[in-house]
Amino acid sequence: MFRLSAILAAGLLVLAVPRTEACTFCGDNIRAMPTLRMQFAQAKAVLYGKLKNPRVDPKTDEGFTDLHVTSAMKDDPARGSENVLVLRAYLPVIGDTPPEYIAFCGVANGKLAHTSGVPATAAVVEYLRGAAKLDSADAPTRLAFFFKYLASPDAIVAADAFVEFARASDADIAKSAKNFDPAVLRQLIADEKTPAERISVFAYLLGVSGQAADAIFFADLLKQDPLKDRVRESFGGLLAGYILLSPKEGWSFAATILADEKQPFALRLSAIGTVRFFQTTWGKASKAEVLKCCAALLPQGDLADQAIEDLRRWGYWDLSAEIFAQYTKPSHSAPIVRRCIVRYALSCPNEDAKRFIASVKQTDPKLVAAVEEQMKLFEVVPPKK
Repeated sequence: MFRLSAILAAGLLVLAVPRTEACTFCGDNIRAMPTLRMQFAQAKAVLYGKLKNPRVDPKTDEGFTDLHVTSAMKDDPARGSENVLVLRAYLPVIGDTPPEYIAFCGVANGKLAHTSGVPATAAVVEYLRGAAKLDSADAPTRLAFFFKYLASPDAIVAADAFVEFARASDADIAKSAKNFDPAVLRQLIADEKTPAERISVFAYLLGVSGQAADAIFFADLLKQDPLKDRVRESFGGLLAGYILLSPKEGWSFAATILADEKQPFALRLSAIGTVRFFQTTWGKASKAEVLKCCAALLPQGDLADQAIEDLRRWGYWDLSAEIFAQYTKPSHSAPIVRRCIVRYALSCPNEDAKRFIASVKQTDPKLVAAVEEQMKLFEVVPPKK
């Protein structure tokens, strides 16, 4: 039986694809998926036809299905005049799954070899023909094309268009923002049928393309009590969209959430991810707000180490006094937190950091020595000139 999700997952995961910088608000498993356009480009032949005669070899339990080729969307001399390709997979057509199929093929030992494929509704065929013609270097045109299909009623088309955005860089998405329709994005975010893993991406797209009214849309979603499950799961992306469209209110809301220890751990962790995103993409332009958010986390024993380590990596020493003040608190007595504070102090050039390290050496010299040794192990050694 064809199960659409299984076919899509198998078809998209067959080929290994080099990792590129991709949209921040997508999971790594989605970013790693090759799209239909990419499979088309990598295939030696792409054949369209009908599936017939699915069977299993009782001796080996290996499955086979015949593909009666109607047309070659991309051909290779290895096919010759062959119009029936035997696929090494058991692909029965059951229910509303179309018998039409697109097979992506490589060449092995001079013959075509089926590597992956998808059920080929008319919508999939039209979509792939258009996608195959796109210039990978022209991000605005490419993403404008795929945006039109994000709300496609065809599940394979909509999923593949989403993966194209998942693999796009944040910079390319920002450059293409004028091609996105906020009304479509609002509808996708609000639609209960939209898979939860796509909402953060749609929220980011709306954040770079929306207007003031869309900021209100985000605020209404984020401030519901209780939060809907799908909003909670996509909190980081929705928060980013809110900040992009209404920085003052968005940052204030982020700091409030981070300061509230009654908020679920996962929710605050999502908000931290959003803070990291803006620090990475905006740099010093977001420093003041980033510092406020980090300061909100310092009194919290369960997340203080996240903020402290981020501040150390970014070279932000503005909150050193507040950080060192947490060291003796019972709530921050966990070894991971204390090591993090000592590591920050060893990296910090401020005078209060030197005094702090001197004090800790008096009470716990082994801790300082252990952290120093750990830092040496992970120290980046500059290349020799």
